[in-house]
Amino acid sequence: MVTDNRQKNKPDSASHRLHTLSILSGKGGVGKSNIAAALSFALADFGKRVVLIDADLGMANLDILCGVRNARYNIAHLVEGSRNLNEILVHFKTSERATSLNGAVSLLPGGYGIKEIADLDEYAMERLFDALSGLEDMSDYLIMDAGAGIHRGVLSFAYASEITLLITTPEPTSIRDAYGVIKSLGAAAWQGSKETASGLMLVVNMASSSREAQEVAERIRLASMQFLGNAPMYLGYVLKDDVIERSVKNCRIFYRSDPDSNAGICVRNLAGDLLRLCEGADIKHEAFKDSGRKKGMRGFLSRLAGTLFADKK
Repeated sequence: MVTDNRQKNKPDSASHRLHTLSILSGKGGVGKSNIAAALSFALADFGKRVVLIDADLGMANLDILCGVRNARYNIAHLVEGSRNLNEILVHFKTSERATSLNGAVSLLPGGYGIKEIADLDEYAMERLFDALSGLEDMSDYLIMDAGAGIHRGVLSFAYASEITLLITTPEPTSIRDAYGVIKSLGAAAWQGSKETASGLMLVVNMASSSREAQEVAERIRLASMQFLGNAPMYLGYVLKDDVIERSVKNCRIFYRSDPDSNAGICVRNLAGDLLRLCEGADIKHEAFKDSGRKKGMRGFLSRLAGTLFADKK
């Protein structure tokens, strides 16, 4: 409501519209955070301004993965009102290509769990959402590294976002849990339509080849279509690459360490495909048809509040 009141007179801009994207997984250890961080920098190489949010409510550690040592402030300070958005955001140096194209990446560190956020009073919630609405004008893409599993804290981000990337691997347990996420999204009482499912896309990580990734995606899609009557779009894959493990151990983002590695090239391809889907002139996929839903940060916060705090009286 706060966001709506402050932005209801602000018209949508054809030249700039914030795209919201959540990244989640059925189980931990599938490389979800690695892809979220790498994709952010790949989009910056295409000249996009990206804000990466650690939205794993309960296990926030994206700052460590990004090499940020002892971040001074996080989203908790935003809730308290002791720091503003500009003071909390961590800005990264991007590649020369990104600089020449005005690309940029900023991180909003986590620090609050779902229980703490759900227990916020009206004024604290107003302060948080009012502050987050400032992201509308400073970014082109808002990427949220959500958690793993099927609890509300994860599914709420999937529902609220324009696009959701579901990360899986060729491991049977990962495939099963990815299907579990799709099933939960389709059965959720608050969904109300197939808008969320149509915006859900599969990314197969740690694949040994493009063929293996395609086979994994088809297994999930066929099961979804057979038992749920709907199937997520297959966006692409990231090859298994030693550069990822080395980068994680050194608290570095693999795309920054070696953007021309096999995994780096895969992430760059994912970024390019996303840009074509979000901004291309010939958009045919159902996920990107005008559904009448509110766009940008205003729509995202409205949907997030309606699902994450559905039981709050």
